[in-house]
Amino acid sequence: MRKHKQYSNHKLKGYLTKYSKQYNKTPRMEDFTSNKNLPAPITYVSRFGSWNSALKQAGLKINVRKDFSDKELLGTLKKLNIRLGRTPIMKDFASEKGLPEATVFKDHFGSWNNALKLAGLEVKYPLRKWTKEELLYKLRKKATKLGKCPTQRDIDKDSSMPAKGNYRKYFGTFNNAVRSAGLQVNYKISKKELIKILQKLYLKLNRTPTREDLKIQKDCPSVIPFVEKFGSYTAACLRAGLIPNEGRNNNIWKSWQKHCEDMAKAIHGEIETQKKGLVDGWPDIFIPKKGLFIDAKTCGYKDFKEQIRKYCKNDYKLEFWLIFKGIETKRKNVKYVYAKELAKLMEKIERKDLAIKCHQFIKNVFSEDQSMLSPKII
Repeated sequence: MRKHKQYSNHKLKGYLTKYSKQYNKTPRMEDFTSNKNLPAPITYVSRFGSWNSALKQAGLKINVRKDFSDKELLGTLKKLNIRLGRTPIMKDFASEKGLPEATVFKDHFGSWNNALKLAGLEVKYPLRKWTKEELLYKLRKKATKLGKCPTQRDIDKDSSMPAKGNYRKYFGTFNNAVRSAGLQVNYKISKKELIKILQKLYLKLNRTPTREDLKIQKDCPSVIPFVEKFGSYTAACLRAGLIPNEGRNNNIWKSWQKHCEDMAKAIHGEIETQKKGLVDGWPDIFIPKKGLFIDAKTCGYKDFKEQIRKYCKNDYKLEFWLIFKGIETKRKNVKYVYAKELAKLMEKIERKDLAIKCHQFIKNVFSEDQSMLSPKII
């Protein structure tokens, strides 16, 4: 944490002027917030009363004014009304240079519409409180008019519709509102696109995204399309080559390991599991007569170099048995076998029960209570 006490006022002003010369612009609070090598903006507020006051004392031009009077703000609204030939909207203040930010009006007058009223201008979009029933009625009516389920973009384009934020407020997500209205959500997004979204979000967060991450990320679908396309969110993460948030020792991995043991017995007869002392580590399955290690993995979500280094000594062979395809580290004596191949092999040796379980893992998540392919799990 950066402390303001360690800087003198002279030094603080020096940082501002140095930044201004280096980047040829007046620094904003955001510029100093994002740079840990510079004093925190709160230091300037504490010492000088405000950021703009610090800029003035440093001899710099104020780039974002905050000290408007009520008279100035109302006068700005009136002038813009004359120039535009209509009541200004908040978006006008985002696109017009040299104007106060729209939020300044809210800070001064309580709301945008209050500012318009005090300026004597027409309030075109009065705010109102919608009931759930009204929101759903408007959504159904819009669907009838369009001949399809309205999208959020359709809502934005229609000024007579409640703002989409109202739907999120009452129903959690816009798509939840669509379902509550008895309409069909249309997901025009492929499995490939969903996988790319997860992988991109993984790189941004530097971890596997959670369901909550999907809710708060802009321009990101909810968990629903992942569940509907892949059977479960966990399965979607696995298909994207990511480690599920539950970690390696989750129920999926445990069930898959047990299933791999059953298949290994069916193929090879004699097997040893979790045997210590053969190599550095605890191999899942060892086939003594073939010098073969079998390691059960949900998918190739990591580089397996370390395990390969440990197991592939003294001419030992290693097979990774996986549900989904992911990263593969190519090495001599190393083989990757997937659930689809294992299912075919189980059918070939007339172990249809084990083949069915392979398909259950591919389809969603296997449970010991299942005996046939199960419905999608949410």
